[in-house]
Amino acid sequence: MPSIARMLEKHPHIGLPVWAGLAPWLVFALGLKFLPVAAPALALATGLLLAWPARTSLNPLDIGILAYFLVLTVLAFSAIDRNLSPAAHFALCPAVLAVAAAASVALRRPFTFVYAYPYTPGHLRDRPAFFSANQWISLLWTAGFACAALIILLLPGEWTLSRGVVILGAAFTGAAAGSILIGVWFHFYQSRKTT
Repeated sequence: MPSIARMLEKHPHIGLPVWAGLAPWLVFALGLKFLPVAAPALALATGLLLAWPARTSLNPLDIGILAYFLVLTVLAFSAIDRNLSPAAHFALCPAVLAVAAAASVALRRPFTFVYAYPYTPGHLRDRPAFFSANQWISLLWTAGFACAALIILLLPGEWTLSRGVVILGAAFTGAAAGSILIGVWFHFYQSRKTT
C-alpha cells in the first residue's frame, strides 16, 4: 500500500480549491451559450492551464476530463458529431469519467484523495484507513459514472435532455450519498480508535 507521504509527492496540486476542478466545466457551459463550436476547445484550454503547474502528477480523473474535452473538440470540428445519437453524445461524459475513475482505483491513486485530504483532520489523514476509504469512495464514483452512461444508452424510449439530466443527477447523487456515508464512517471509526 502506498504511504500517505508518497501519495502527497504524486499530488503537489493538493492545495488547489475544489472550484479549480470545476473551472473547465463552467467555461464549457458558458461557451455553449456564446460560442458553441469553440466551447470544448475553451474548456480543454482551461483544463490544461490549471493542470500545467502539476503536469507531472495529474490525477487519472484530471486526465479523463482533459480527454473528454479533447474528444469533444475533435467531434465539434468533424463530421463524426453528426452521426452520433444525442444519447451517445450525452453518455460520452460519464463513460469517459468512469474509465478515468476506474483507472485511479486500479493504479491505487484514488481521485478522491486530493479532494478529501485538505478537509480531513490531520491526525486521521495519515492513517492507512484514509487511503482505503478513498479507494472505496472512488470505486463508488466509478460505479455512479458507469451506471449513468449505461442507463442513458440502454433506456428505451425517446431521448430528451431533461431525461439525461435526471439520470446523471440520480447516479451522481447516489455516489455522493455513498461517499458521505463512507467518509462519516471513516471519521467516527478512526476518531474512536484515537480516544
